[in-house]
Amino acid sequence: MIEEKLQKQLQRSMFYAICIIVVILAGGGILAVYLQSEKNEAVRAQVILEAEEYKNRIRKQLETDFQILTTLSAFLEENVVADRELLAGRLDEANQNNTFLTMVYYDTSGEGVISVMGEEPVIGAKLSDLSPEGRRVIEFSFEGTASVSRLFESKLSDSRVFAYSVPVYGNDRIIGALAASDHIEIFSDILSGNTVLGGGGYIHMLNSEGDFLVRSSRTVIGEALGSIFDGSYLTGTSREEVRDAMENQERLFSEFDYEGKSYSFLLEPVGINGWYLLCVNTEDGVNSGFPSSATVIQLAFIGIVPLMIVLMLHGYRLLSNYNRSLISLAYYDPLTGCENLTRFRQRLMEVMGNTQGSVAAISIRQFPFLNEIFGKEKVIQLLCQIKEIAGRHLNQDEFFCRDTDDKFYLFLKETDQEVLRSRLEAFLYEIEHEAEISRSNYQLAIYCGVAVSGDFGNPDDVAGQLMNSVVFALERARGAHTSTIWFFDSELHKKEELENYIESHMHQALRDGEFQMYLQPKKNLRSGLLGGAEALVRWRTGEGRVIFPDQFIPIFERNGFCIELDLYMAEQACRRIRSWIDRGIPPIPISVNQSKRLFFKTDYVQVLTGLARKYEISPQLITLEILEGMALENVEELNTKIVRLQAEGFRISLDDFGSGYSSLNTLGKLKIDELKLDREFLMNASAQEQRRIRLIMEQIVRMAGRLGIATVAEGVEIPGDEELIRTIGCDYGQGYLYSRPISAADFDEKYMNGKVREQKL
Repeated sequence: MIEEKLQKQLQRSMFYAICIIVVILAGGGILAVYLQSEKNEAVRAQVILEAEEYKNRIRKQLETDFQILTTLSAFLEENVVADRELLAGRLDEANQNNTFLTMVYYDTSGEGVISVMGEEPVIGAKLSDLSPEGRRVIEFSFEGTASVSRLFESKLSDSRVFAYSVPVYGNDRIIGALAASDHIEIFSDILSGNTVLGGGGYIHMLNSEGDFLVRSSRTVIGEALGSIFDGSYLTGTSREEVRDAMENQERLFSEFDYEGKSYSFLLEPVGINGWYLLCVNTEDGVNSGFPSSATVIQLAFIGIVPLMIVLMLHGYRLLSNYNRSLISLAYYDPLTGCENLTRFRQRLMEVMGNTQGSVAAISIRQFPFLNEIFGKEKVIQLLCQIKEIAGRHLNQDEFFCRDTDDKFYLFLKETDQEVLRSRLEAFLYEIEHEAEISRSNYQLAIYCGVAVSGDFGNPDDVAGQLMNSVVFALERARGAHTSTIWFFDSELHKKEELENYIESHMHQALRDGEFQMYLQPKKNLRSGLLGGAEALVRWRTGEGRVIFPDQFIPIFERNGFCIELDLYMAEQACRRIRSWIDRGIPPIPISVNQSKRLFFKTDYVQVLTGLARKYEISPQLITLEILEGMALENVEELNTKIVRLQAEGFRISLDDFGSGYSSLNTLGKLKIDELKLDREFLMNASAQEQRRIRLIMEQIVRMAGRLGIATVAEGVEIPGDEELIRTIGCDYGQGYLYSRPISAADFDEKYMNGKVREQKL
């Protein structure tokens, strides 16, 4: 019985021991799987971060090259490009000072100059001399687009290159294109080195077909393969995954086997010409210190339970350290040790859910020159000092970060602008006076933009709106020679957004017919019948949005687009008159506004005459309205152009007379056919002032009549206004009393059928 009982106890003890070992082994297995999963996720996150960094470097290289070309194009004025010998010298000199293989200039006729590094420039080159890809990017620039080509075999340098091209402007129009080519190997320095994954990986660059464009000198595959699809290291499944990803320009994580070992890789689209980054993880760098879960399991199976536990604890400690190192890489700036922008955005999103506050962004004036003046060590010291000073100026629950170069972001739990300004002025003052650089008689200046959370209406994305808005505020602060603080102005930003929309869509709007002609009738005060109409422009976008003339006309006058719009409106008027004639409707004269830029163009008279001939209408049916400001600069030149237009049959009207620097002396000098009295005359004709206004208007109308000039009174809104202008002898009235400006189709229906034409307005 005792022996049997002991046997049972032994069996029970063995059972418990086995259970314990099984539990430990199971725990070890679970831990091993967990460690492997965490390692894979951590490495994957690190590979993505590094791939993004290399993509940004490649894009920055392209942006730098485009900036060089754009800067050079600004110096290619029309007199330079017209002198081919001078142009060839300029291109050759520019090519010597840059790393491009070739530089070319072609005017819009397809003739140009080619400069090849180390060779004499070619003058009189034809666009057909270039490879198809080279011609393609230049033709894009003729249309106003800067672009970069795909890789191609250059006829000029006998090598595989890619090309950049930017448009060249002269007098606000495209006169040609400036292009340059370079080897794809310019990116070799960006992708070389042993820092990928802490020395445990390498990066190649591929084209859209999988061919290697730039190969890293560090690779596990010894063969010199031309394409990622060459060789047998990609299995059938991986090969199809790669093809599908490249066809769809998608990111792909996968694996390949080589010499009995498995390697993970990331295929990351660059976003340019279908290029890809191939990031291979050899697991020799950041992963080399990580314990192998397979080793842990092997030790557990041989029964060394205490060692297994120790290893598990050791693995946990290494995992914690590894996670901390990854967090440091992902969320902290390696140069100053403060948090980076990624972490700042995360914290901002967390805190803005339950509090109000502001984001400030600071940047150092002329920061790129500090490296040249003081050296890299002093500049790093300055950035670290800014970090220390920022830490002293922040209150509890406030935080900051360094983004790139000289840019820092701060979150402050303040919304009052005066308090914010006071705190930031103290912060900037300490940087200016405590920084080591300031002690060398260098005037340090800091730009600061501020966005306050209370300025935004969308509570779901306050953090995102703050970050976007503070960038605009910082750009507004730039340019001064002293430290400047600029608060984001939402109304000003809306105006800037509208101006940006107008300038970026005006050509498309003209092509798509979004500019519409409206007509406002003029009443013949003697007959009481319709005496003409004024053409006015309205902009209705494809989405149905209406942009008013006072929002876009000043912008067009500033950027010169008014020339194209005025000619467009003149043609619309000719087309409308032609449609009346074709339908058997007696036409009426249409007045169109003409800007100063268009009026003084050399070929202006020929263009207008050509429009009248194109639509087979009499120029006498077109009245050209000009502003009196044109006469202030050169009356003789203006009269010369007026006489030429009148000789062709056009009538000239002086618009808004009395609104600016009007004088009867000016009226006497101009050889105009019509005078339009500004609406301010009638608006100011109150009961007390009506006698004086009437007297002034009466004298102007009387003098105009003696000079043979017809008069039109604008702003007729009530019957009393019409009675006044009829009494003093005005020829025509125009205003809301008769009609607001209406669409051309509505104007035809309301005024241009036979019954209405016979009725008085």
